[in-house]
Amino acid sequence: MKIVLDVYGGDHAPVAIVKGAVEALKKRADLDLVLTGKKEEIENILKDCGGQYTQRTEILDAPSVITNDDVPTMAVKTKRDSSLVVALDALKQREDISALVSAGSTGAVLAGGVLRVGRLEGVLRPALAPVLPNLKGGGTCLIDCGANMDCLPEFLLHFAHMGSAYMQSVHGIKSPRVALVSVGVEDKKGNKQTHEAFELLKNSGLNFVGNMEARDALSGDFDVLVCDGFIGNVLLKSVEGTASMVIKKLKSAIMDSASAKIGALFMKKAFAQLKSDMDYNAKGGAPLLGVKKVIVKSHGGSQEAAICASIFQACAMVENDLIGKIKSSLAVENA
Repeated sequence: MKIVLDVYGGDHAPVAIVKGAVEALKKRADLDLVLTGKKEEIENILKDCGGQYTQRTEILDAPSVITNDDVPTMAVKTKRDSSLVVALDALKQREDISALVSAGSTGAVLAGGVLRVGRLEGVLRPALAPVLPNLKGGGTCLIDCGANMDCLPEFLLHFAHMGSAYMQSVHGIKSPRVALVSVGVEDKKGNKQTHEAFELLKNSGLNFVGNMEARDALSGDFDVLVCDGFIGNVLLKSVEGTASMVIKKLKSAIMDSASAKIGALFMKKAFAQLKSDMDYNAKGGAPLLGVKKVIVKSHGGSQEAAICASIFQACAMVENDLIGKIKSSLAVENA
């Protein structure tokens, strides 16, 4: 297994990215990594990490960086010597490289995935598909969470096929329950887009269970939530913000009461489990589904644990032939 890693993408690049790479190499003896970025700096960080894994790393020199201030499409076209573009080109051109991981600019990763790697045949739009923790202890795939702000109903149909294939092949769910995010559970609720998408999904051959209201997103009653990128991003950020607010309010309430502090001691294990369940650092990133090779977009604030998890996530997608399963699912739909 060989994965290419954009070392200069993310808020904590390059040190956290290289440390995450080393952690992944420690845990998987069958893994090799290709690191893209400023070669001399990467070599020095590897030495600081012990240097024992240099024989399983290859460095591709890339002196420039695409930042969040750059216009994504323009940056991908003009900054050809950037760590992200060099990684994308290596992914496309080299058969020995199976996947790419980047914590860099989301827009640039999306643009690069389409422009440099290319869409799968039959896919109208690639989509980002993070998996969110749910109340039943599993995960729920949200697709799309921000790649496509304006969608045709056919896009949502393809999102459903890709999300279902992902949850089936990588997360082991035999028949993923697919729901359409809407303003009510009744068939006729929603706007023109959701009405038309509902009919397409109903006849898709997927395990489509109907409309879903946003309040039930993390109930665990659904495996794939389908929506356009605008709705998905609002839903994702709302969930993140609400979770953060609840945790802060809980901490504040505990600190304001002596009895609550005593009670918190008995709840310490439960609080630690809650923190672990909601920590993206342990979960990896959001796969970009619909392109010709595996791409995982890690959270911009990823530390080494999140980078390591994203690398393993990419490995699992390759090992379970996710790209092949998406092709097969869409081939049946488009036949």
